[in-house]
Amino acid sequence: MSSVEAIAIRLADEGVPLRAIARATNTPSDQLRTKLREARDEGRLLDLPKEDWPPGFPRDQRALQLSRMVTQNPEAVTLAANHVFGLTATEVTLLMTLIQSPDVPKERISMAPRTIDVHICHIRKALAPFGIAIGTIWGYGYQLSEPHRRKVMDLILSRVQGAPA
Repeated sequence: MSSVEAIAIRLADEGVPLRAIARATNTPSDQLRTKLREARDEGRLLDLPKEDWPPGFPRDQRALQLSRMVTQNPEAVTLAANHVFGLTATEVTLLMTLIQSPDVPKERISMAPRTIDVHICHIRKALAPFGIAIGTIWGYGYQLSEPHRRKVMDLILSRVQGAPA
């Protein structure tokens, strides 16, 4: 599975409409629809997303912009998160998963449970000076609240956009 496909599945899982995912990942809608149907049929996605946002729906452009950056230039996002928070590439990947989902079950992360716990501990220490906390959902996984997700996205995006090209 490609990184674009993985991001598309995550966004679809979060309720982002198909056309928004297509724009964010720069993938034709018909190709994306086919990939998401395959993911649903294989059990990697619960349900297909809606076609587009309802009229007047407030969109969080930061999430789409960050997803686009992760797809197009993952190194820049990793470097920005490393610079802002001092995270490793693995920790950045885990943080991106937390940003893209309101709650993340441990089973969804392809690491040993204890390894996940250690990485989450490191990420928590790195985010604490910024007033950002990762919550634990006992027996399930982890969550990053909406205000904290926005704050992390803003910090990373400001670093990526402010970095010299």
